[in-house]
Amino acid sequence: MTLPEILVSIVLTGTLAVAALGTLRASIRASETDRDHVNAHAWLQTASDVLYGAPRMDCGTEAASAEATVRSYYQSVVRSTTNPQGWASSNIEVVAPVLFWDGTSTYQATCYDDAGINLQLIKIQVRGPDGRIVESVEVVKG
Repeated sequence: MTLPEILVSIVLTGTLAVAALGTLRASIRASETDRDHVNAHAWLQTASDVLYGAPRMDCGTEAASAEATVRSYYQSVVRSTTNPQGWASSNIEVVAPVLFWDGTSTYQATCYDDAGINLQLIKIQVRGPDGRIVESVEVVKG
């Protein structure tokens, strides 16, 4: 073998090694992202099940809605669930506002508990530790 042949083989081998390492890095990043999605989804599922089973909090009357108090209570319920390792409990939240069924066609900010209509729409959101992953789910509580 001559020197040019040896140099070409070294360059080709180095190029293949760099390509293999790049592929490995992409695979690791994809696995991390997939793991974060799975963790967020599992946490949301657990939190929505716990929230659904928790006692429903009244929102007050149409004239004096207690949406902030209701949201705060539900926030404490969802944050009491077990979070994935490395995720702070502050990564899950009840998104404002909690909405209330008006009895005809829509959810809105006005409370109708005094009219005997007791459905509430609660949106729960989870953010990954680095903020790249955002998952949410809506729960109807009655």
